[in-house]
Amino acid sequence: MKMGKLDVPDTHYVSGAEGWLELGDFQSALAELDLVSENCREYFDVLQVRWHIHNRMEDWETCLVISLKMIESNPEMPQGWINHGNGLFYMQRYQEAYDALAPVFKRFPHDEAIPYNLACYKCQSGDLDAAREWLERALKVGDSKRVSKMAATDPDLMPLWKTGVTIN
Repeated sequence: MKMGKLDVPDTHYVSGAEGWLELGDFQSALAELDLVSENCREYFDVLQVRWHIHNRMEDWETCLVISLKMIESNPEMPQGWINHGNGLFYMQRYQEAYDALAPVFKRFPHDEAIPYNLACYKCQSGDLDAAREWLERALKVGDSKRVSKMAATDPDLMPLWKTGVTIN
């Protein structure tokens, strides 16, 4: 696994893949990534786009494999860890998702996505008190207005809202 800077034409292939992804053409997006130089296919940025393609395809097993490569290639980037937790979450393996991501919060205490996702995991597993606590942490760490707005419409947090819980 490598962390490196992509050069032309690989940057164009990654951009093309992102464009196809936005259009919902997942096979063309993957085909575009297949054009990336062999020695650059495991770069973090390429893996990130590949993860998002497979995420949209709901191919969770492949998402898990890719997220582990992301963690291995650059463990100091929180996104690989978040993607791994989310892959488990999408497979409804809520406790595994929580167990994978919760320890990472100490490594990246200023990344609002980690406590936010942990709130979602706990909410979906039925632990609404823990979900509320993690959401409050996300609000403190991040842009509270943006996090509140996102949380208010997030279906993963609906069980929390149904109890009448309000976030300060």
